[in-house]
Amino acid sequence: METTLKEAKSILTPQRKGFLAGGPYPFTHALSAYVGCGFGRTTCGMYCYAQFLPNWSFGSNGAAWGDAVQVKTNAATLLERELKRMSPEARGHLRIFMSSTTDPYQPLERTYEVTRQCLEVFVGFPDLDLLVIQTRSPLAERDLPLLTRIPYAWLSVTIETDDQEYLKQLRGGPALEKRWELVRAASQHGVPTQITVSPCLPYSSVEQFGERLLTSGARRVIVDTVVDGDGSGGRRTAHSPFAQAESNWSETSAAHHLYAYLSERAGEHEIALGWSNAGFCGIAPTYLIWDAKI
Repeated sequence: METTLKEAKSILTPQRKGFLAGGPYPFTHALSAYVGCGFGRTTCGMYCYAQFLPNWSFGSNGAAWGDAVQVKTNAATLLERELKRMSPEARGHLRIFMSSTTDPYQPLERTYEVTRQCLEVFVGFPDLDLLVIQTRSPLAERDLPLLTRIPYAWLSVTIETDDQEYLKQLRGGPALEKRWELVRAASQHGVPTQITVSPCLPYSSVEQFGERLLTSGARRVIVDTVVDGDGSGGRRTAHSPFAQAESNWSETSAAHHLYAYLSERAGEHEIALGWSNAGFCGIAPTYLIWDAKI
């Protein structure tokens, strides 16, 4: 894989439209410390919508998704500068998704630690509303002690199936058992954690997968499909390697079945449940949470 070190011009991308700007509680910004993703040659890279976005299409120099990554070496410096420029009131409305177009804990993070450096910056600004760190990588366990120092941080872990063999038949990916362990460890550290079944891939059985999700330690579970979640009603996925490899790629009944199963039982486990966009944008602002407690 080709690795390029670059200095970015900005690091917080406003979300004025699109997937993260919808739902009941939209995100205000996205933060990506990398361009491209080292998981691009695994199963998730087959359907990842980020490979179709302009920042990759025009900034990859023709490289295939998963074959090249640009490291934003100055990401933490830019982040600190941008947060310092804001008033406390403005920071209090920030709802940041990290990351929408790459995995912040892809393999290169072991070497460059750009995500960790950004988290260290957030520690110094306790007045933001929300930071969601979205990953499928067990490497995130390294930074759990750091996340406990960011009062508005949530760890969001993708577990799209409980069938490791199914993933192996495609292109593999981070071991599912390690991801379950990450969720449990985060819960034990007191880090608010959610699981994103996104997109929902074929699983063992609704009972087996559903019960493991309900007893995982996560506070929230989101179910999504490649049709609902690719930002174009499935049109992007239709042109992806996943659609070529999986003839039933647009079938969403298994996801709806899982969601229905979880819906019947989430209350007794005190787990919040969300669907696709409304689920991802479903964490209430801090002031609403405090108002509810009062």
